[in-house]
Amino acid sequence: MSDNEPTATGEEEEEIPIQEAPVAEEIEEEDEEEEESLLTEYDPDDFLSSAVNSLDSTIPLDLFEFKYSYGYNCLKYFNLCACDESVVCWAAGSIISFMDVYTKQTWFRRSTTGGSIGNITSYRKDPNYRIAVAEGREGYRDPLILLYTWPQMDIDAVLRDGTTNAYSILDFSPDGELLASVGKEPDYNITIWNWKRHRILLRTSAFTFDVNTVMFSPYCPGQLTTAGAAHIKFWKMAETFTGLKLKGELGRFGKTEICDVLGVYPMPDEKVLSGCEWGNILVWEAGLVKLEVTQRGRKSCHKAPVIQFMLSTVGDEVTTISRDGCIRAWYWDTVEQADPPEDDPYIELNPVAETCVPNCQIMCLKHQKNMYWYAQDGNGGIWTVEVEIDKIECNHSKVMTCHAGGIVSMAALRTHPILITAGEDGALQAYNTDTHKLLARYHFPSPITCLLYPPVDVDDTSRILLVGFADGIMRTLLLHPERLQAQTSMINIRIHSALSIHSEDSLNVDAMDLISLLKPHSKALTQITLNEQRTLLVTCGEDTTIFLYKLETGTPFTLHQLGFIETPNNIAYMTWKPGEERVLLLCGQVGLLMETVLPDVPIRKYTDITTFKLHFESYKETLVKKHFMRYRPFPTEEELASIDEETLKAKDNTAKEEDEEEEWLGEIELMENESMLGTTITWAQYCDEGIWIVQRGTGALLLVKPGVNKVIKYGPFPGAWCDDITFLKFVCEGRYLVIGTNTGYIRVVRMPTKEEDTPEHHYLTWMTATQKLLKKLKGRRLAKEEAQPTSRLDFFDNYYLPMHDRYTGSVTCLEFSADGKLLYSCGSDGNIFSFKINFTEPLLPSPLLPKQLETEPPKIVKIKEPSTLEGELMSHEQLKQKEEYDKMMAIANAHKKRVRDQLVELTSEYNKLVKANRLLPYSQQIDITLDTRPLAIQEQELNEAKALTRRKLAHQLEASDLALHKMYSRNIVQLDVYPFTLKAIRDPKVMIRPLRQKNLSKAFHDQLEEVYQKMAEAASRGRRTESTTRRVAARKSSWGPPRVASFLLGLPPRPPHPLKKALRNYRQRLHRHHFQFIEWQEHLSRKPDPHALPPGAAEALKEAEATIGNRLLKTQPDYVAPPSHNTQLHICLTRKEIYENKHAFNVKVLELREHKVRLVTQMKKIGERLSEIRAEIPQRQVKPPPLVPHIDDDLEFPEKNLEIKLESAQVPTTRALSKKSVIQERRKSTLYPQPRVRQQRIPRFVPVTESQPLVASWELLKPRPDQEFSNLEIEIRDRRIERHLYEQDMLLADAEIAVQQFDSRLRQLQRERIRVQEHNQLLELHLYQLHREMNVLNRFEAHEDKLAERVYVKLMQVRGVQDQIMDCEHRIEEHFANKETLDLECQELQRQFKRLIQDNKFADFLRRIFKKKYKPPRDRDEDESSESESSSSSSEEEDEGSLDSRDIGPIRLDPNICPEGCDKDVYDKTYELRNIRHKHEQEMLEQDQLVELLKRDIEAHNKVKRKLSVQLDKRKNELKEFMMEKQSCLNDVDQVIVLRYDQIRASALRGCTGPQGLSNTVVFPEQMLARLRKRVLELQDEIKQQKQRQKVNRTHLFRMNVDLREMEAQAQQLRAQMRDVLTRKLGRPRRVDRTLDDLLRQMARRHKFSATLGALPQILDQLQQWRKRHSELEKKYLQVLNHYSERLRLAAALQADVLPQKPQKNPSVMVGGYNPEQYQRDVVRLRIIRSQQMQQIKALRDEIQDLRLKPLSQTTPPPVSAQPESERSEIYLSMIPHVSRQPKRKYFPITPLGSQVKMVYDINVMKLLYDCLDAMRVTRDDADQLLHELTSELPDVLAGTKSRFEVVDMLVRKWLLKYGGDPSQYKKQTRAFDALATLADRLIRQHVEAMEGAGSNTHQVMESLEEALKDISDVKQPLHERLGPAIASLFHTTQSTDLETEETMTALVNSLVDEEHPITSESIKQIEVINVIEDIKDCGVQVPNEELEHIVQLAIECLRAQLLGPEEMEQLEIEMEKTISVETKLTSSRSRRTDED
Repeated sequence: MSDNEPTATGEEEEEIPIQEAPVAEEIEEEDEEEEESLLTEYDPDDFLSSAVNSLDSTIPLDLFEFKYSYGYNCLKYFNLCACDESVVCWAAGSIISFMDVYTKQTWFRRSTTGGSIGNITSYRKDPNYRIAVAEGREGYRDPLILLYTWPQMDIDAVLRDGTTNAYSILDFSPDGELLASVGKEPDYNITIWNWKRHRILLRTSAFTFDVNTVMFSPYCPGQLTTAGAAHIKFWKMAETFTGLKLKGELGRFGKTEICDVLGVYPMPDEKVLSGCEWGNILVWEAGLVKLEVTQRGRKSCHKAPVIQFMLSTVGDEVTTISRDGCIRAWYWDTVEQADPPEDDPYIELNPVAETCVPNCQIMCLKHQKNMYWYAQDGNGGIWTVEVEIDKIECNHSKVMTCHAGGIVSMAALRTHPILITAGEDGALQAYNTDTHKLLARYHFPSPITCLLYPPVDVDDTSRILLVGFADGIMRTLLLHPERLQAQTSMINIRIHSALSIHSEDSLNVDAMDLISLLKPHSKALTQITLNEQRTLLVTCGEDTTIFLYKLETGTPFTLHQLGFIETPNNIAYMTWKPGEERVLLLCGQVGLLMETVLPDVPIRKYTDITTFKLHFESYKETLVKKHFMRYRPFPTEEELASIDEETLKAKDNTAKEEDEEEEWLGEIELMENESMLGTTITWAQYCDEGIWIVQRGTGALLLVKPGVNKVIKYGPFPGAWCDDITFLKFVCEGRYLVIGTNTGYIRVVRMPTKEEDTPEHHYLTWMTATQKLLKKLKGRRLAKEEAQPTSRLDFFDNYYLPMHDRYTGSVTCLEFSADGKLLYSCGSDGNIFSFKINFTEPLLPSPLLPKQLETEPPKIVKIKEPSTLEGELMSHEQLKQKEEYDKMMAIANAHKKRVRDQLVELTSEYNKLVKANRLLPYSQQIDITLDTRPLAIQEQELNEAKALTRRKLAHQLEASDLALHKMYSRNIVQLDVYPFTLKAIRDPKVMIRPLRQKNLSKAFHDQLEEVYQKMAEAASRGRRTESTTRRVAARKSSWGPPRVASFLLGLPPRPPHPLKKALRNYRQRLHRHHFQFIEWQEHLSRKPDPHALPPGAAEALKEAEATIGNRLLKTQPDYVAPPSHNTQLHICLTRKEIYENKHAFNVKVLELREHKVRLVTQMKKIGERLSEIRAEIPQRQVKPPPLVPHIDDDLEFPEKNLEIKLESAQVPTTRALSKKSVIQERRKSTLYPQPRVRQQRIPRFVPVTESQPLVASWELLKPRPDQEFSNLEIEIRDRRIERHLYEQDMLLADAEIAVQQFDSRLRQLQRERIRVQEHNQLLELHLYQLHREMNVLNRFEAHEDKLAERVYVKLMQVRGVQDQIMDCEHRIEEHFANKETLDLECQELQRQFKRLIQDNKFADFLRRIFKKKYKPPRDRDEDESSESESSSSSSEEEDEGSLDSRDIGPIRLDPNICPEGCDKDVYDKTYELRNIRHKHEQEMLEQDQLVELLKRDIEAHNKVKRKLSVQLDKRKNELKEFMMEKQSCLNDVDQVIVLRYDQIRASALRGCTGPQGLSNTVVFPEQMLARLRKRVLELQDEIKQQKQRQKVNRTHLFRMNVDLREMEAQAQQLRAQMRDVLTRKLGRPRRVDRTLDDLLRQMARRHKFSATLGALPQILDQLQQWRKRHSELEKKYLQVLNHYSERLRLAAALQADVLPQKPQKNPSVMVGGYNPEQYQRDVVRLRIIRSQQMQQIKALRDEIQDLRLKPLSQTTPPPVSAQPESERSEIYLSMIPHVSRQPKRKYFPITPLGSQVKMVYDINVMKLLYDCLDAMRVTRDDADQLLHELTSELPDVLAGTKSRFEVVDMLVRKWLLKYGGDPSQYKKQTRAFDALATLADRLIRQHVEAMEGAGSNTHQVMESLEEALKDISDVKQPLHERLGPAIASLFHTTQSTDLETEETMTALVNSLVDEEHPITSESIKQIEVINVIEDIKDCGVQVPNEELEHIVQLAIECLRAQLLGPEEMEQLEIEMEKTISVETKLTSSRSRRTDED
């Protein structure tokens, strides 16, 4: 949704509970007024309205008695209601007008409240046949909705409390049970009524602007749609737990432009159709515009908005009605099946049928009957429209004609009862006030703005009108009232430049003549006025001028142009000062009031006038400020004086009074707005005291004096303070004032008498008001005394009558009839009312009536309308100025010609002198030298002018430089690439443009750097705990340099040589050991971890955890946003990515442009080289050089235009100047001899040089006719030519390849540009979503940081405790590691002991000694040593069963004494090993004790941790709840996701259908699911491989364990050898390193003692300085895209190809090749033959019946009662049912949308035909050909020669073969075969039905009709005399449309022709059409001659069709023989089959 909407985005839902009316708020009201119910009966007397007058008024209530309404507010939407088939009604202000469209009878009904009628609608279905009328507020009466019964017009229901002021639209529900209404401002309430129960069901505000339409859904109960100003809203009524609710969803236009919506229609699938301002159809779904329907080629569906829709019964066609007057039908299945892209949601579709009402602006349609509708014409009138648009010509007729818009002025003729009205539509209409008929309508090309009916003393004929127009023209028209009254039909003429009012080509009588056409103004003319002396006529216009004419009386009067005077502003009103001839009062804008004295200008000849401009002789200017009125407010405390004792006493006295206080209502006072200029003065009139004026927006009379800017008096009009007074007129000699307001009221006030308008009376009024105020103040007084305010006139005696529309019915004119008995009012709502005046005295004095002309009026010169082909007419001043300019130019051109002729003469004479001077001898020639002094003077003047110009332009130059710098820095530098267009070389139409964007600004980079800094701080903040958790690992893995021994620290300098050598060896040894240690550690680090994962497995598992398995949605409660989600960073990166994408593409385009420049240079070089080659090769082998690519600098290098280039001012080069310069050059050449320049000689032999090898060599080798060359030279030349030819071909090929590569690269970049735009569009949508998320995050940021800080503090505490726990655990792990090491050493001791006692006979004894348990001290617990005792129990049991026990026996030896025979060393070694084992076991016990202590510490820490964790969890939950709230707000952010079609196929899922189908689903890409399925199979294979690999690894592990044991044995042996070597060398196994360290320690100690105690001589090195910080990054381009730049839309490649338009059909050619006339004749002829055959069949049946009853002759037949003759003569021919005709096949809905009438829908032939074509995959343009071929085969099917199967089979094969199908596979085309068979059956059935005719009942009626016609026509008379009465009888009994049917014509022919009176060609020739028409008229038929002639010609053609010519007889005999032969064959075949059976 693009996205400029008037309201907040998103859905707007409103839930309004049930509201019942009336609400019982007060119990007391139940007694006073009974509640309305179903049985309430309304008294019509309670619902009457009339005029209102004041108490004791002298003005009667029936002052203006309504008589008639002439107008119609046709520009008000839906202002038409069809009461029944013949009566329509509409709202005309406060009047409801009814009209019978057939009889033109009109009657009226006034609104019950007196307010304006808002809307009228009807429900025309029983039993709810009602007419609903919405009436507005008037006075104390609230707006009502009344429901009347028709035609009784009894009040059935009254609905109240629906809105505040007025209603705008009404609509019934489809079942008629509910009524929806929408109010106007200020509430715009939509109310759902249960009108039968008189109560409100639902009510809420519909919108904040005007609502134009409301409509219930005909298909979905409880759904309705409202639309209006810039909105559309969808409503649903739903039952909830709390009752009935009304929910509204505002439609979002999205990318579609927001517009006003007039027409809506809810579809059956809950979609909604609506119109738009540009005429297309919008399809709404789920509150969004799903698609837009246009015509092919993106043409709009209509030229104006669509106001109504219709849907066919089947639902396949949608009909649109538009304000352009066109009704079009659309095949809607195409729209339903379409799936346009989201970025281009347009459907192109052409209408299947249409009809247009000529010159009609349809505002609404109302159903009349059948296919006829009433249409409201916005151009003025009402039509009956036939919507059977399948017909060639529809019957549209205009029922009523009126003005299209407001009425400007009126004029009631003095001599005739004719009213002339002028409208804003440019129409001038004449009404007969006696018969109330419209006599004439003259439509002018421009709107009428004013009208003047000259008085009798000016026009004694009273037939002339002065009419002003919007184009500034004033036309003088002469009326012919007697001709108007003599007209029987309305005169309707449209005036234009080719047809004048009295044109000879006009068919109407000249009832109005144009006698004068003047154009005093260039803009609209606003007023025409005459002075009292009838000598001056003044006009004013909107061009701020007034124009003066001299009036010369006569018949007719003459106007002489005097001139115009300019005014300060536009003049709104003019009036003359009484008694003064040239004093004119002008009323203008901003409160301007000018009393001017016009100049006394004599009549001048037109040729003597140079300008019409004049000036006022004098004037007085007055500015009236803006005034408004109010009730005087109650004084505030600041305006009152302080309280004193008298005031307290007065308050006490007033407190004792028991009178009830009334609410304060101050006096009316006039306030002047000092801060605001005055408004336009719309009316003024002189009086004795000054000037009465009326100011716009102030409903009061203001009295001012010229030259005084102060209001003297004012008179507020009661009830109209804030209204605009649009018309005023004094009546009854100034005692009464008639007023018209902008609210449609007609008011009458009585002017105050002299006694009521005196200073004493005004003073008394003021004092009374002051006393009232003091009484209200209860003794207090004002702080300062007030002066007497402006005198006020109170119109206590007043009267008002609301008539026109309150909102649009401003009263523009009130006109009285000549006799003063009638009043006419007109308004801007188009209504015209007439009233009868009932007053005791005449309102106006008796006018001076013109004398009756005894003879014809004098001849008046008529003029024609001027032509406007060359442009609009010019005003008097413009025309005069143009003439003066042309005259001045003619004089100037003549003077120029004379000067040129003189110069030519002087020049020729000078040339003669110069020529003569040259002919003289040199010595006698005169040196002709021009004098240089004039040139020097001119040069000096030029320099001075230059300097002056530079000084004048210095400031402008500086400003231009600053503007250039500003523009360049803001608009050019910030751009990434200056926009240009790069064209292809071969096809310049192929072009590419870079993507427009701005460079990333420094602010963006600063923002990105700030984001990274914040992320680094957050990361470092989170890593504070990681350092502690990884301390042990870091300590173990950090090696660092080797550490020097402590005894070498502080060693003095200059050690002795032995110490140096020892130190050197020490360092080498230390480094060697360190490197060995590192190497060993690295080797250990490469040892594979048994718990480690394979390479890449961790990342794969992490990705699998994130993307596979259970997916958490953002809407789930356990969803946690990922830690890497940084919205601000994503915004920056997305913006950066968009910029980089566009920048990368722009770089490619720039490179391509540079490549084109290089290509141009290359092409030029190739051309130069080819030109060199062309000089050496033969001319016939020369090939044209490649075209040099054209570079358009304006498109491809537009930045060059921004370069500042110094240009010298040049004289414009014209042809004359060029000729002049040529002549001057020639003269110069003749005057001054030019030096001769000798041409350079070309040498014959040019030596071959390095600079010109080609030219030089070719000069020697080129062939010459006079020279012979040797064979060698010829061979060299030929080889050279061949080489050049080859080079030429290669150069041309290279040029062609280069151009081709350039163009292909450009097209490639075009495709890449589309992809980049698409990708950037998605990124921008994502960026928009991120910005909205960022807005949400900014709202939650402060509180989130606070909660996060609390969590972080508590988390740090928990982590601190956790670090202590982990430290204890690491220490426990170290203790366990030490224990494991000791355990391994114990195991090693056991292995040593086993090797020691191997093969020893004292093995058991020694084993018992070795395995003696370690006993800890007694103070320890025994449980601590249980593990050590149990560890050796199993080994002791094993030792008891050894061989020693058998040898020694039960004797036990003392373990403390070595037994005899036992090796002493072995015995001692056993004790040594046991002691070592005991030591290790003791250390293990100590380690266990330490572990226990650490575990206790861990438990204590865990307690603290649990406590802190609870607090942490609580704070985390708070943070989580807050984050969930934030996440819910983030979830409300709408996201745009691009889905493919395979991802949204959710209809197959359960519960995923409908508009909300995807709301409960999770969408996965299909590739991901396929990848997961594939991964499952891969995992199964991997499992098998892993099992196989595990088996192999087990075998390998076993082998490795064997090798490991072997290597350990070797290592043990090596250790033993090392120990032996050390023992031999050192006496004992001692470490060498330790010995060397001891030696080095002694030497260092010795050197330290020998060194002095001084400090070191100097510091070894100084600290290095800090490096300088890195410099800032290079500045990037600071170009930024313009804010107003628009993204380039997709190129034309994305646009769908427009299908060719369907060829237009010829409506005169029938399907099947029939001729319409021949077809009609054949049908009538066949019907007559059929009737004859029916009579023969009846006779044969009677004969058969007689033959059957012949043996039973005794039985008497039943008596046959003959029909009496009298009954035959009383047959009413109108009894023939209209439906007897075979209904035509319609391709249009026959019922209105929303109607519940069930009518049989006939299958459409065209629909079947299109189904056949679609099934065969053939274009629908071939429908006519297929139908023609099928109809040509149908006669054979009917005759029986071919079967239906054969015909269909043949056609299917033929069309499949024709359009590339496979005929052998046609059987698979079952759909095409069935569709074609269905179509054939339909056509055969239609043909049979047409042949058989109507039913039996209809045949009986037709027979009765024939008998009646036979009785009417005299049999004895000839045919030409009987034809007229027969047709006249048909006209008397049937409608004219039924006369043209085949049934009526057949009955007519049968009545005129029988066996006794056969038809002949002579009898037909005797028929004369004129005589027959006269016979018909003699019988009383009043029908136009054209229609009578048409019917008679049709009857003659039907009679002539009965005659068969020779050729027809032969053809008929052939057909009969053919049919008989077919029947014979069929009979024989049937008999043969019977015999075979």
